[in-house]
Amino acid sequence: MLKINKQFVESALLFMCFTGLLFNTLFGAIAALCFLISGVLFCILYENKLLDLLINNKLLLAIPLLAMVSSAWSDIPLTTLRGGIQLLLTTVFAMIIAAAVRFDSFIKIAGFCFFVTMFLCFVSDRYALNGMTGERSLIGIFDSKNFLSMNAALSVLVGFAIYKNKSFQRTINIFGAVLVVLSFLVLLKANSLGSIVTTILVMLLAFLYIYYQRIKLSLFVRGQFNWLIVVSFLILVATLILIGNSNTFDNVMYDLGKDPTLTGRTFIWSRGIESITENPILGLGYQSAFYVGNPLAEEIWEFAHVPSGAGFNFHNMYIDITVEMGLLGGFIFILLLGKFIRLLANNKKLEFGSKEGFAFMVFLYMFLQTFLEAGWFSQFTISHFLICAAWVYLKQTTELKSIKLRWNV
Repeated sequence: MLKINKQFVESALLFMCFTGLLFNTLFGAIAALCFLISGVLFCILYENKLLDLLINNKLLLAIPLLAMVSSAWSDIPLTTLRGGIQLLLTTVFAMIIAAAVRFDSFIKIAGFCFFVTMFLCFVSDRYALNGMTGERSLIGIFDSKNFLSMNAALSVLVGFAIYKNKSFQRTINIFGAVLVVLSFLVLLKANSLGSIVTTILVMLLAFLYIYYQRIKLSLFVRGQFNWLIVVSFLILVATLILIGNSNTFDNVMYDLGKDPTLTGRTFIWSRGIESITENPILGLGYQSAFYVGNPLAEEIWEFAHVPSGAGFNFHNMYIDITVEMGLLGGFIFILLLGKFIRLLANNKKLEFGSKEGFAFMVFLYMFLQTFLEAGWFSQFTISHFLICAAWVYLKQTTELKSIKLRWNV
């Protein structure tokens, strides 16, 4: 009987997993197959812990399960069912990998895969022309500027986690810093103001929150501070709403050379809200809005000056999920956000470079993105994979134990 090095096997499978997700657009079915094979093998290695893991994280599985069930009322049931199954597999694989692999190995391999991805994007000459604004933006190895900018922003967070990890050698920390710079340069070339501002805001807010946690205050004083933070946040939201409904916002956007309708998002949102009023409880079904022949989709595609059948969403997570899975899906999503926030509030280990600190930055970025993008609950994407991993990092303190690895020779 020959023992196999567990760490080597996990590293190889994890590399397959990340390359499958990051190069899904470039290699299609081959990349997806790599991700599925690595995920299935992880489940086999940890089959003794898989059921308990699923039960303990059932809220995270609610949306994928609802997505599968929604095929019952979808206009394109087979497409919806296939998408729901793929989403469920992506979620389960992310959970088992985050729960089983040591964070140091996870973040190093993720950093290497992101570095290759960002380098290929940086040297790429693939640009896309925005039909509404005439703006040329880098898309690299991806299909759209928005998808590239989201991956680049997540790459910044991965690089920063590597740079601040105290257990790594100095050379690895430097590699993390290089990844941060490279990823931010890709963000600039993608010309995505929203992702650039959001990434900077995430870093700033993460620093302030972690610093705030370390301040020694009495329970009374900390409680007063918490209320002050909540009130300040509500005032900020109200101010942004007022500015958004005034000429000030339009003038600022014009000065920046940007479209005050947020590249047509306001129209897309209005059509999404109309769809919600027509199908309020259960929605249209998972990924059942944008398909060829659907009048709603054809109208939006024509408005955005993109070909019929192009990949699209409502560029707002709350509208997107409610259109597809109704108020039921929207309610589950709000519950998930609330649970995330509670996990963060109760976690005392938040620091840069730790898995909890990384989870905090990933959640913060994905939460801020909910207002302008719909990056959650997309099968075979690194964004959904990392948000599931962040959930596990906040809920679980120790790695799972696998079955013994042995081969007959």
